[in-house]
Amino acid sequence: MKRKILSVWQLNHYVSGLIEQDYMLSDVWVSGEISNCKYHQSGHVYFTLKDERASINAVLFERDAQKLTFHLVEGMKIFARARLAIYEKTGAYQAYVFDVEKQGKGLLYEQFEALKKRLEQEGLFDTQYKKPIPKYPKRVGIITSATGAAIEDICQISKRRNASIPLYIYPVHVQGDLAVPEIIAAIRKANEDDLVDVLIVGRGGGSIEDLWAFNEEEVARTIFNSRLPIVSAVGHEIDFTIADFVSDLRAATPSAAAELVIYSQAEVKEQVERYAAHLTYMMKQQLGLAQGKLEALLNRPVYRSKDKYYKDKMQEVDLLMQQLHKEYKHQVQDKVRLYELALEKLEKLSPLTTLKRGYSLVTNERGQVVTSIKMLEKGEHLQLTLKDGSIGVQVQEEVKTNG
Repeated sequence: MKRKILSVWQLNHYVSGLIEQDYMLSDVWVSGEISNCKYHQSGHVYFTLKDERASINAVLFERDAQKLTFHLVEGMKIFARARLAIYEKTGAYQAYVFDVEKQGKGLLYEQFEALKKRLEQEGLFDTQYKKPIPKYPKRVGIITSATGAAIEDICQISKRRNASIPLYIYPVHVQGDLAVPEIIAAIRKANEDDLVDVLIVGRGGGSIEDLWAFNEEEVARTIFNSRLPIVSAVGHEIDFTIADFVSDLRAATPSAAAELVIYSQAEVKEQVERYAAHLTYMMKQQLGLAQGKLEALLNRPVYRSKDKYYKDKMQEVDLLMQQLHKEYKHQVQDKVRLYELALEKLEKLSPLTTLKRGYSLVTNERGQVVTSIKMLEKGEHLQLTLKDGSIGVQVQEEVKTNG
C-alpha cells in the first residue's frame, strides 16, 4: 500500500480547512476565565481562555478591541464570541475573538452603572422632584408578589402598628419576563384608581439577577412619573437598585418600608397624651398666674374698704366742685369789671358824648363827615346829627372861607 505523505504545512492547512468548514465553529460563544493577558503595541490583545479542565489560546484583534467598553484583565470571567481556527505556521489551535461580554455580576453591574449615570444626568434622582411621604396616610398601596415574604412582613407590621389603615395589594411578578410589564401596569393602575395615599414598591432579597426588574429603565421612568409618592423597598439593606434612586423614599427592606409608611397608633396616642398633659400643665400655670393677679388687685385698699373709698372720693369731688364754682364766680366778676371799664372808655370816646355837650355831626349826601367848609357847595343837602336826633339842611349861601 502506497503511503500518503504530507508536509507539516499541508497537514495544518488541511486541518484548518476542516475547522473552517464547520458552521458551529465559525461563530461560537465560549465561556472561560482570562489568563496570561497581554496588550500588544499593535493594539491586538493576546490571552488564554481557560476553565477548570482545559484552556485555549485566543486573540482579539485591534479593530475589535477598540469596541470594548472595559479593559481585559487577569482573572476576569467572560463570554467570548469567536471563530476557531489553526494558525497554520505553528499549528496552534486558537480562538479568534471578535466580541466580549463580562459574565454575571460584572456585566449587570456595568449596565446598572451606565443607566444610573444616564438617569442621574437627566435629573430623575434630583431631590426637587421627590414627593413628600404623607405622615398619616389613610390608605396604603403595596406592589409586590402576592406569595413572597415581603407581603407577609408588611402585613404583620401593619397589623402591629396600625390595623385601622387598609392595605390595597397590587400583586405582580417581581422577577422573570413578566415582572417589568406587570410592575409598570400596577403603578399606573394605582395612580388611576386613586384609592391610596402612598405606594410601597418592592420585593424581598435575592441575587442581582433576581432584583433586575427594578433596574430596568421603563420601571424607573414609571416610578418617576407617578403622581402618588412611592417608597422603594427592594431586597436587603445592602442592595441598591435604580428604583431606590428614582423613588421618593428608599427603605432598606420591605419591613423597613412598612415601619416608615404606616404610623404607629400607639405612638400617636402616646404623643396626644403628652400634648394633653403639657396643655393641662400650661393651663394650670396660666390660671395660677391670673389668680395671683386677681388676689393682688382685691387686696388693694380700694377693694378692701370699698364704701370708705367711694365716700372719700365723693368728698374730693364735692371739694373740687366748690373750688371750681368759686373760681368760676371770681373769673366772671373779673370779666364783668373789665367789661364795665371798657364801656366807660368807649363812652368817653363816643361821638354821642360830644354831641351832648352841644356839638353836632355834619355829613354830606355821600355819607362823608364834613370837617371843612371847603367840602360844601351852595345848594348841597346835608345831614345834621344832634344829641337827641338828626335833621336835613341845605346850604343857602355861597361858601366862604376865612382864608
